[in-house]
This record gives sequence, C-alpha cells and structure tokens, in this order.
Amino acid sequence: MELQVSSQERVEGFTRGEVILPCRYNAMPAEEVNIFWRYKDDRNVYNIVRGKADMADQDRQFRNRIRIFPEEWSNGNFSLLLTDLKDSDSGSYSCFIPTKDIHHQVELSVQEKPTPEPKVGPKSSSVSIKGQNLSPFLFLLLSPALHFL
Repeated sequence: MELQVSSQERVEGFTRGEVILPCRYNAMPAEEVNIFWRYKDDRNVYNIVRGKADMADQDRQFRNRIRIFPEEWSNGNFSLLLTDLKDSDSGSYSCFIPTKDIHHQVELSVQEKPTPEPKVGPKSSSVSIKGQNLSPFLFLLLSPALHFL
C-alpha cells in the first residue's frame, strides 16, 4: 500500500517564535487516535498512539517544544504547536494517520524576525540633566578651553 499526500500547506514563522503545524481530518474517538508527526519523513516529532502521547523516540530537536490539543481531536484537529523556533526547524513536516491512509504535509519556513528601525523623535536643542551636584560638570562644560601645564 502506498500512502498518498492528501494535502500540503506552507507555514511561516520567526526565530524564537511559535507556529501551529496544521493537521485536520474527520473526528475520531480518543482511543482510535493514532497520529505520527515526522520531520523530513524520518525524524520523530510527536506520536499519539491510541489517544496518548508517546514520546519515547522523540527527536532531541523537538523535546519540550511541542504542544498538542487533545480537546480538539473530537473536532478532527490534530495540529501541534512548535515553540522556540530555530532556523534548523525549517523544512518538511508530515502528519500521518495510518488507519486512514492520510499523509498531510506542511512546509515550514523559519526566518529571522526583522528588527524594527529605531524611532527618532523631533529634534530639540535643550538638554536635561538630573543630578544632585552638577557644578563641576557644568564648569567644565561651559568654561573656555582649559590648558593643563
């Protein structure tokens, strides 16, 4: 039997952010839920076997970075949340539902979050300095050039 790719999606995220990797199918009773998430077809991202998490063989890259939504399974939603995104997370993810011959593919692209341009306020010619005893500072600042011998 050959699994067919039933659907493909593209998802984008930013480093240190999080993203939902979607996987939807018909609703199933929890005890019948068998979902196998893979990265690049062979690295174990997350397994759900008979309605329970099975992380025995989870790839180290994904440990403590995956959240699932068991309350959504009754709606046919088997998506997962990948947190603390890294550049190395970019690539192809697959959600396999073997009992239904479903293979849902998600292409993730992780990019560096753009840094915002610094905001410059209106120009001003005034300077405000707060402090207790600024006399020596003001003397040096306001006095003509000093000559040290």
